[in-house]
Amino acid sequence: MKCTLFSTMLAVLCFAACSPGAGKKVKVMSSGKIQVDEATKTVTLTPGTQHNEAELTLTEKDKAVTVKSPEGDHAYEVPDNGVYILNLKTDTLIGNMVNFGNAGVPASISTEQLEHIIDSTQQLINGQNASDEKKTYFIVPKTIKKLTTNLNAQLINPYNNIPYKVEVDKDGKAPEIYKFFTARQKRESLNELIERMKK
Repeated sequence: MKCTLFSTMLAVLCFAACSPGAGKKVKVMSSGKIQVDEATKTVTLTPGTQHNEAELTLTEKDKAVTVKSPEGDHAYEVPDNGVYILNLKTDTLIGNMVNFGNAGVPASISTEQLEHIIDSTQQLINGQNASDEKKTYFIVPKTIKKLTTNLNAQLINPYNNIPYKVEVDKDGKAPEIYKFFTARQKRESLNELIERMKK
């Protein structure tokens, strides 16, 4: 009986330790070179123009990530379990959770749908409709933002595409993926949509 009870308790503890909400991850996206010290949870930034990224894993005891740069040291708070994005780029990061709907890609988009997309994109560029509830994000440089409690969530940078094909988990759910763009990229795509409207 004692052996069975011990085994059950051990299984519960292992499950808690491996659950999607146990722990913290910080995805760093930067303009310039970055060096990460896992032991001290420190990121050393050398400013530049090339995109770089890294990931830090924190324990519940770790409450912040420190960034060292020519401007000085700055601590970014990581209070709760979950996945965070730290924007060390020189441009705002705009992103959202990817919706893998069942409808597939429409063969054509109506003028009304296109107008809605243009309006939504314009608002997001201005930071007007970003919200945790909608899973849409407007992250200005030198800020950190918590995205989810799911440590298995994937973050795609502005220069990589969303996977063409994804595998569902054992519950039949699509993976939790967040795609980010720079504000400049979003403005360019908005101009393309507006030009499309004129045709």
